[in-house]
Amino acid sequence: MLQQSVIIVDDEPSARRGLCEVIQEFDSLKIIAEAGDGKSAVELIRSLNPDIVFLDIEMPEMSGFEVAKATTDMDYHLVFATAYEHYALTAFETQAIDYLLKPARPGRIKQCIDKILQQQKQALKNTESTHQNLSLLVDDGHKQFLIDAKDMAYIEAVGRYRRVHLTAIGEEIHARDTIITSTTLDEFSQQLSASDFMRIHRSFLINLAEIGTIQTLDRQLMVMLKGFSERPLTVSRTQVSALKQYVKKS
Repeated sequence: MLQQSVIIVDDEPSARRGLCEVIQEFDSLKIIAEAGDGKSAVELIRSLNPDIVFLDIEMPEMSGFEVAKATTDMDYHLVFATAYEHYALTAFETQAIDYLLKPARPGRIKQCIDKILQQQKQALKNTESTHQNLSLLVDDGHKQFLIDAKDMAYIEAVGRYRRVHLTAIGEEIHARDTIITSTTLDEFSQQLSASDFMRIHRSFLINLAEIGTIQTLDRQLMVMLKGFSERPLTVSRTQVSALKQYVKKS
């Protein structure tokens, strides 16, 4: 799992330092910004798109609840940290993952972080389980192949047809490396889970689990899949942001 980015928001420097000291003990977390008021917090959350936000409630400019409301469209784990216990119910109504009562003990902060990381691991396992259980019937015009989604590396549009490129395991199972079919990429997209496959270009639908490396060549973002390093696949400009967002969260 890639490092999780963290923003700490509290108008008390000492409270921010206390959180920083504990968070820095986790290699999987990286503090990318701090804020001392609600208005700055909203600006940072929107510009930096963090994975986790530790948020005080009573602050200048905007309260923590106002910050949470102003960023409800952003995808991050919210942890409230406050000295006032009576805010707990309202905090959880905002779908916060946890509520720290200040001054929070290091052990309690670690418990909170472990909770977030375990939740993310479970979500990843659930996704992998769905991916592994899905099979598609692919017709090449002469024969039908029942292929596990996880055994498809990518699907390529070639003229009037589509070429399904199999993973090494898929090749062993079906005794071939590709299957030519008239099924469209749109039809494949409808059958395959959006959390497992991505249409990175009008000609390519890729298995996200098979991504090996991503790099820029001649100002163009390219994806190299495992076992296909000699065949970089172009990412269209409209899909660059979505792909980067996936890589950040995986």
